Amino acid sequence: MNKDAIAISLDLINRHYQEPNRNRYEGKYFWEELYPLIRASGFRGIEIPYEPVWQFGGRSGVPMNRYCINTKYGSATAYREVLRQSGIDRVTGVTFDPNLFMRNDNLGFFFGASGHFAGEALAHAADLGADYFAISPSAYYGRMAHYHPDLESSMDDVVGRETELLGGLAAKAAEAGVDLVLRNEFWSLFRGERVLTLLGALPDSVKLDIDTATLTIAGIAPADFIAAHVGRIGCVHLTDTDFVDTTDNWKSSNPEFPAERATQVFRDPGTGSVDLGGIVQLLDRLGYDGPIVCSARQTRDPFRALLRIRAFLNQLPN
Repeated sequence: MNKDAIAISLDLINRHYQEPNRNRYEGKYFWEELYPLIRASGFRGIEIPYEPVWQFGGRSGVPMNRYCINTKYGSATAYREVLRQSGIDRVTGVTFDPNLFMRNDNLGFFFGASGHFAGEALAHAADLGADYFAISPSAYYGRMAHYHPDLESSMDDVVGRETELLGGLAAKAAEAGVDLVLRNEFWSLFRGERVLTLLGALPDSVKLDIDTATLTIAGIAPADFIAAHVGRIGCVHLTDTDFVDTTDNWKSSNPEFPAERATQVFRDPGTGSVDLGGIVQLLDRLGYDGPIVCSARQTRDPFRALLRIRAFLNQLPN
């Protein structure tokens, strides 16, 4: 395993919950101080979560969409040069989550806005030279059920519209030379093995995004899932958790922050109960040579998380 090829996701910076404050996170200088620290912690590649919300107000220093990067740097090419000068030589991937657009009982709005901004994010991934564009194929199940109480009875229609949206993105991704991969969140309509049905209705060019923590929470053994579907994996996220969902929390409207416990769902890689070392060795044995990304989503201290993850990776065999 070439550990130098493992990237870090910028989802470890959470502008909504972490200190110091939103104004600092929205400043360009914050990010340009961060990139050399990422390189100093041993990462040469980053993943960018595409967040349309930063396009609609506030400062534009958060490098999470095309608008902000073009405003601050002029182009994706100029942004990549800033990264290169900081020791980061690639944007491995871009992710997209449509939860922002599940806000009323109009499914037409959800699919319309999701399709438009997913297209923007995909084009941005191509501009950045990314290997993959990872999309969450649904909003939170709980949020969808809140606005659409008839969700279960209308599931065929929802799946059909999602399949149509993803089919269009697959064609654009193939043309742009970017792999389209499906995320498999524990809170999704397509959690666990349900994502395989959706995948089966899409072109072979569409791949799976393996997220080790979310598979575990959904009751799927990550190692077994990887071994069974290694031929169609386009990206692996090394994520960790100690969370056991005993109350159907996944169906709640805010599943990443369980209401009945003073805890979060995810932990920094290496500090939970997922056997990430075993999974890395399994990927090696299976000959997987695609993108691997560490994600410290929900970490309370991103700078400590960077060093903690590097210390964990250093313990893995070469």
